[in-house]
Order: sequence, then C-alpha cells, then structure tokens
Amino acid sequence: MPFSTKEAWNNITKNGENIVIATHYGPDGDAVGSCFALAFALKVAGFSPKVVLDDYNEKLNIVDGSEFIFKGDPREIPIDLLICLDCGDFARVAAPGDLFARATTTVNIDHHMGNGNFATHNYVDVTSPSTCQIIFELINPFVPLNKCIAAVLYMGMATDTGGFRYSSTTQKTMEIAGRLMTMGIDFTTIQQQTIYTRSRVENAIFSKALQNLVHMPSGLTYTTINQAEMAETGAEYSDLEGIAEHMLNIQGTKIAAFFNERPIRTKVSFRSKDFVVNEIAQQFGGGGHKYAAAASFESDFEEGVAKVIKVVENKLNV
Repeated sequence: MPFSTKEAWNNITKNGENIVIATHYGPDGDAVGSCFALAFALKVAGFSPKVVLDDYNEKLNIVDGSEFIFKGDPREIPIDLLICLDCGDFARVAAPGDLFARATTTVNIDHHMGNGNFATHNYVDVTSPSTCQIIFELINPFVPLNKCIAAVLYMGMATDTGGFRYSSTTQKTMEIAGRLMTMGIDFTTIQQQTIYTRSRVENAIFSKALQNLVHMPSGLTYTTINQAEMAETGAEYSDLEGIAEHMLNIQGTKIAAFFNERPIRTKVSFRSKDFVVNEIAQQFGGGGHKYAAAASFESDFEEGVAKVIKVVENKLNV
C-alpha cells in the first residue's frame, strides 16, 4: 500500500461519530461493494454509518448492504466525516455539496489515475485494480472478516476486473479473492449475476449497440446509443455496463469506444489492451485507468462523437 493503513483507519474512526459514505454517479459493482464493505466494517467497529448512493443496477442487490443506504433528504443527515470512495475527482461524487460543506473532515479513497486529492485526507493507490481491494487491505488489520464483508468485497473486485480477466488483476488480487472465498460466500452466483446475467432491457439496449457498431481500419471499434434509443428500450444508464468491454473482444480491435448521449452532453467509455486510453479521456475532461477510462463533456452528440473519433484515429495512426 502506498499509504499507512493505520493512519487511514484512524482518520476514518477518530473524526466523529456521524459518518457518511458516498461514491460516484451511476455506481458500479466496485463503488457499491466498497461502500457496503466499509459500512459493514464500521458497524463492527461500533459505528452507525450512512451510505448516500445514486441509483444502481438492481442485480447488485445479490449482496447485503442496502440497509445502510440513507433514504431521506441528505441535508438532514448529521455529519462529522464524509468518506468518498472510488471517485477520481470532486465533480464525480454523487453527494450534495451540502455534505462537503457540513463535514468537518473528508476522506478520499480511490484507485483511479489522476485522482484530484480533493479531500482532507487522500488515500489513492493507482496500482490497485479496484477500490474494494484497497478497502480489504485497509480494514483487514482492524476488523475481523465476516461473510457480509467478504461477499460485497468479492463482488466489487470481480466486477472491476471483469471476472479477474483484466490485466490489472494481480497475484495479490487473487490471493485476496481466495481469502474471501474461505468465508463461505456464493462466489459463483455473485459472478454470474453481476457480470454475465442480463435483463431483457439490458439485452435490448445491447442489441441496439451491436446494430450501431463500426469497426475502423485503424483498429478503433465504436458504437453509439442516443437518447431516443434509450427511451425506445426503456433502458437506464445502469443498463449500459459491459458494452465497451464486449467491443474489445472483437478481432482487430485496438481501442473500443462506447458513446452514450446524455442531456446536452456526450459520454464516452474507452477500453484497450495496449493503448493508454486514460490520456485520451483526459483530453475531454475525464480520466480513469491506463486501459479503461471515460469522459463526459458538453456537446452536440454527433459533433462530440466526431471529435473523439478524430483524436483516437490520430493516436492509432501515429
């Protein structure tokens, strides 16, 4: 770890009783898993943490932890400490600004490149493939592992490594996963449900993405989903996961780009095996990992797609 777990744990447990945990907009398995895992650990340590979460895909409810989610108006939450997990920068935190303003102390725990270090205390490990792996290493010396903690950590680690397939997966990742499995979790069902199972709506929007797919001679494979297609299929943003990863499996693909139209914005997700796509994402105000990154920027959708394609093509044709 690039930081002291004792220091991090002390800053989490010695800065007030009222602890709130938050993550990024459109939380994925790693975001949800890390929030729930830290909440479970703090409960074991004698706290009553509250989690503020944006809407997420219901298939992540295969694990426990939703009981920590605060259902009311976040402005009414008593707060001493705000912990932000899996957020590369302040703008991505799905917590009302009021929480930041009212928190006496803030903690930022993340694994994304280019993290903005926006909190009072920042614990960032860009070598880690998931925030859940960081949370395991952080809490392991201080809190006994139980089945609930193991299940949510395994879910987050599995989803952020594509079922332990991505190159970011390390020997340590597999050792930790093995340790979590010893707690008797249903790891096969967790992977099947969160990574491979698709709802009818997810299949419908996935089909649209395949119909729109374009493969360029340069090795760029991309597809688009606009707002009309989202409305036609009844899809939510949480139903779009896995599309960029799928394109990376197409023969001849060097960089995969998935474009999704948002209100007055263009959202793009990049995946690659050999090209550093984080550098491309940064040009459009985004970031992420070397081989998995994303950006969201204000533009007309067609114009936004064209701008990104031009940058990617230039990179591939050097």
